[in-house]
Amino acid sequence: MPSAVAAPPRSSLERKEGRAGYALIAPTSILLALFYLYPLVQTVGYSFTNWNPATGVAGDFVGLDNFAGLLRDDEFLQAAGNTALYVVIVVPVTMILGLFFAALLAQPFRGRGVYRALLFVPYIAPIVGSALIFSFILSPLGGIVNGVITALGGPPIGFLNSEPWALVSVMVFSVWQGVGYAMIIYSAALTNIPASYHEAATLDGAGPIRRFFTISLPLVAPTTGFLAVTGVIGALQVFTQVYVLTQGGPLGSTETILYYIYQQGFVFFHGGSASAAAVVLLLVGIVVAVIQLRFINRRDPIELT
Repeated sequence: MPSAVAAPPRSSLERKEGRAGYALIAPTSILLALFYLYPLVQTVGYSFTNWNPATGVAGDFVGLDNFAGLLRDDEFLQAAGNTALYVVIVVPVTMILGLFFAALLAQPFRGRGVYRALLFVPYIAPIVGSALIFSFILSPLGGIVNGVITALGGPPIGFLNSEPWALVSVMVFSVWQGVGYAMIIYSAALTNIPASYHEAATLDGAGPIRRFFTISLPLVAPTTGFLAVTGVIGALQVFTQVYVLTQGGPLGSTETILYYIYQQGFVFFHGGSASAAAVVLLLVGIVVAVIQLRFINRRDPIELT
């Protein structure tokens, strides 16, 4: 067998550059290890104990009892179902509406920047403040929506304290908040499509709708994949909307996994169960992200020439 060729020795300049690179990434690496990696390892460790956050003392080792308890806990199972339903509805609807508005505002016209800004403002506005305003709008006592309903002869609806309206309201709020971000990302992707593609399709007699589905939609597939992965990860961690709008009610119909973790850890002080639920949520997020990335990577790359 031919002998392996030895790698050429590194020069002093390359060694200096390597040391400089390590020095530059050291602060970020230390902060990530201190504030992300260490808490993650600690959470995994707590998930196998009956740790009580109120005392701060590490509990006794209980093995997989916390994870088995989650499977027997109807509240956790309901929260998992609510989270799954939230992800399945909110992420696709947000992406579809974001793409729709991006395509609608792709052509230059007077006031286009104003419309884009109005759609993007909900994303950058504080969630708590927006949720409080949203809850006032949906209030059965003087709310704008119920005012319209009663004016049309219908009874007022408790959107935030009745099923299934509470979960629907949380979803509508989340979609309203996230559409602007999806629109901006899709707008950047649509801008990168060469105008010659649309010009050639127009000469072939393709109308706007056909050009969108045959040119624009396939060419923004990588952007769709990016928004799908980040959207699912963000939707799995939904908390603030639920906390402000419904507090998980009524009867747990809007409780999500992250809200369940908050309840178990900081209300009932069941730190072991909360840590186990957090580990389960982490594993679900990793598995879903890996599946999505593998599906995206299987697609043939699309090159703009």
